[in-house]
Amino acid sequence: FMRMQQINYKAGDVILKQGAEGDYFYVLTRGSALVTRETPLSKDGIKLAELRVGDTFGEEALISDAKRNATVTMVTDGGVMRLGKDDFKKLLNEPMLDWVDFDQAQQIIQGGGQWLDVRLPSEFENQHLDGAINFPFESLRYQAASLAPDRHYVVYSDTGARAMAGAFLLTERGFDISVLREGFVDSQGA
Repeated sequence: FMRMQQINYKAGDVILKQGAEGDYFYVLTRGSALVTRETPLSKDGIKLAELRVGDTFGEEALISDAKRNATVTMVTDGGVMRLGKDDFKKLLNEPMLDWVDFDQAQQIIQGGGQWLDVRLPSEFENQHLDGAINFPFESLRYQAASLAPDRHYVVYSDTGARAMAGAFLLTERGFDISVLREGFVDSQGA
């Protein structure tokens, strides 16, 4: 929290814009906000989610070094705490996440854990680890409620970047999560 900055917004203010560079991770501290995504059929954007106090956003672009994939607009007056990209990445790579190698992951799976593949459905259909379920990273935030809260999940992606982001999202929601260190491409089980 020492590295975070408080920012206040009015209803209707845009906190982050689809297509912009990712520069901050946000925690909504007051008010509510709407997440929308512009599509070829809807220039106004389709509603993806409504954020409430305690919800976080902005991490996807920071981890994947991609542009923002949605717009977040304040519905009411409120505020956020924001953390810069470099600080976010530094904290994410610290012991906050439980990194495991393939052998350690196999032990978790054999003990009742579940592989969680956060790649795109087309990647998953092409090849995946035995027994894995597919929750694409892009929709993980909204599908997390359908995961068993008492199960240990081992998250993986192709090289580990999306897995790291997915693990962060799920860990902050209270799930027992480990991340496959070398990713699917380099794992011994691929």
